[in-house]
Amino acid sequence: MVDCWLPYGETEVYVSVEMDYLLGIAKPSNVEPEKSPSEIIVDALAEPIGSRLEELLGRETTVAIAVENYSSPNAVVQTLREVVKSLVELIIPRDRITIIIGNGDHERNKSPIIDAIKESADLGNIRVVVHSRDTAGLVDLGATNRGTPVKINGMYHDASLKIAVGETRLDQYMGFSGAHNAVVPGISSLETIKENRKLYIDGDITPGVIELNPIKEDALEAAEKTGIDFAINFVTNNEGRVLAAHAGSYMETWGRAINSLSTHYEARHEGNADIVVVSAGGAPFDQSLNSASLALLSAAEAAKKNGTLILLAECSAGLGAEAFTQLAQVSEQSEFKRRYMYGAESLKQVKNVLKDHRVILVSALPGYIVESLGMEPARNANDAYTRAVQTRRGRRTTVIPHGLTTLLI
Repeated sequence: MVDCWLPYGETEVYVSVEMDYLLGIAKPSNVEPEKSPSEIIVDALAEPIGSRLEELLGRETTVAIAVENYSSPNAVVQTLREVVKSLVELIIPRDRITIIIGNGDHERNKSPIIDAIKESADLGNIRVVVHSRDTAGLVDLGATNRGTPVKINGMYHDASLKIAVGETRLDQYMGFSGAHNAVVPGISSLETIKENRKLYIDGDITPGVIELNPIKEDALEAAEKTGIDFAINFVTNNEGRVLAAHAGSYMETWGRAINSLSTHYEARHEGNADIVVVSAGGAPFDQSLNSASLALLSAAEAAKKNGTLILLAECSAGLGAEAFTQLAQVSEQSEFKRRYMYGAESLKQVKNVLKDHRVILVSALPGYIVESLGMEPARNANDAYTRAVQTRRGRRTTVIPHGLTTLLI
């Protein structure tokens, strides 16, 4: 037997697979950085694309740093240390710096990044706030050409220097994420996020592709309205260690970060698996079913028709979107569009996967809720796998540890 470890919440769980049945563990090859994280980030700050930090500061400057919630916590802390150090050296008092965690996708103020920041002595006395989707005090900045209202966190809007920090990685909505995700959707209103995500219903959205992506185009237009002054886009390896960083204009740094990411997000697989075990990637990716469910798309790609998919997603914050209760019985795309509400785009994809596959969900959700969505609940990963094996003739198995950030080849 081979014990395959996968992320689950803030820990890891394992599933035991017989060696003869294991097709492979689909994960990108690990790349080691050539320099220390501090050196990489300091170099990026020293040679930014566009204005340097000192050129953006005034005598009474207040600074707000929006942080993308899904980024590697260690990489975020290392980036924030160097940014705060640079600001303090430029005579910006620590009490004029605010870090805002962009948790706009979720209702609850939970993020592994918060704990990582609290454990860093270098970030002591820096105010840290968490923006969740019910945060008040928003500022209305108008609407995009597609009609998406742009409302963002008031503290960020009122700061005289607005910085965005985030990881560039594969993204199910934007093609690739970037530092601007810290602002849209990170510190945006639920209304902004809903109208932007609604574009998924009719859009041809493919992870790893940014051309002609309506969600990306709409989000970037919204981000432009927020007035981001400076951004740090970084890339990490499988262990969350910084491989590259780019500072300056949020658009140009994002493009360079995508180039730095290269093919580090790709993983090869044999396909036609009878059983696929996939993790959304642990916290914060599996904080809710709404955020975790799109990992089923990768699992379905690796499985044969009528294969069994096992999704590992803790869902500590529950379903995460009203659509998973209000539209649970809907199956037609036209109905998802007509009755759109937050999360309908994710639920639609779940329903499409369920047409051709059996899905077993390992989570903290009550069984009756899981069953109402057409999935089977399981207590743990091995229980789910044992059940899948016992009810299938074929047992060829593929394991995907990071379903939301891995592109299968």
